[in-house]
Amino acid sequence: MNSKRAAFVVALVLSLAALLGLAWAANVEEELKKLETDRAAAVVKGDVATLEKQTSDDYTLINVNGQMSGKSQMVDAFKSGKTKLTSDELSDMKVRVYGNTAVITGKATVKGTIGGKDVDGQVLFTRVYVKTKGGSWQSVAFQQTRVGNE
Repeated sequence: MNSKRAAFVVALVLSLAALLGLAWAANVEEELKKLETDRAAAVVKGDVATLEKQTSDDYTLINVNGQMSGKSQMVDAFKSGKTKLTSDELSDMKVRVYGNTAVITGKATVKGTIGGKDVDGQVLFTRVYVKTKGGSWQSVAFQQTRVGNE
């Protein structure tokens, strides 16, 4: 009888741990989706301070025009107006978390210029975030691909 109770208690504890794990994963997923949505809003506002804060120093960007740059070039493009989006609507986001690393894929409908070139239309994107020692998420890589008009 005691072994049945012990087995029940162990099963109960494991079930609770699994539920807590699922709840944690859902919270992290929602946190990252909100971070990505907030980042898109910062891009439209030209909020360079937010972009600098949310971007790692060793950041790599491959934009929709196939140009690769780092954090300072990305920030400078917003400051100079060479990159200016008037709309950046996100959809179809999928978040995958691997410990302190997360990958977000999705679609964006954008209007404006990137690197001085018009980019109105849809792009697919992949962004990689890493959780810092301070507990915040920072973007370390971002890649965009224009959706073709077929």
